[in-house]
Amino acid sequence: MGFDPKKVIEWGMSLPLMSNERGIMAAFGIYAAMNFNEFFFSTVSKIMHMAKEEDALEIENKLYQAVLDCAYYTFHGARTSVDWQDYIAPMIKTKEDELLALVAFTNIFGVGYINVVDLIPGEKLVTEVKNAYDPPRYIEEFGIQKRARCYMFAACTAACMDLVYGPKFPNGIGTFKAKEVLCIAKGDPICRFIATPKNT
Repeated sequence: MGFDPKKVIEWGMSLPLMSNERGIMAAFGIYAAMNFNEFFFSTVSKIMHMAKEEDALEIENKLYQAVLDCAYYTFHGARTSVDWQDYIAPMIKTKEDELLALVAFTNIFGVGYINVVDLIPGEKLVTEVKNAYDPPRYIEEFGIQKRARCYMFAACTAACMDLVYGPKFPNGIGTFKAKEVLCIAKGDPICRFIATPKNT
């Protein structure tokens, strides 16, 4: 039997997620801020619709890079934690198992369930999300979008490939680039992401 990503979610859900008075929680071997998504969504969505086309593209690139930075370091922190080493690492036999574990880790945060659709080791990762948090809100507020809006899942898909198939941490960030080829915000039935080497 192969690696079971559900075990990663079970592990994550078993850890305490209490935050202190500043909204900082210590779990998964990392420190993270626990806050509401509403401010981010309201600010970003309004700015994106007010900006000129070229400015909007630059903002999207910066959002992608910000999430990539966050995911790369956060996922690395999780996979080097004592809890991960005790519970998840023994189930990992191959690089592909590690990638599945990192993708599954994304699902702990409750913003949509990301699933691996296709993987060519070291070359391509295809993921899909059927229930991404943000697209329905974009449609409700602004209607069908011209471009894909799931910057977080795109960057997380790339970060997983960076960590597993890129140069050793911290030099692997940006080795892969992910593009959202389908998005519910554009009227597609699902959100789909494809990560390939950055220079291809």
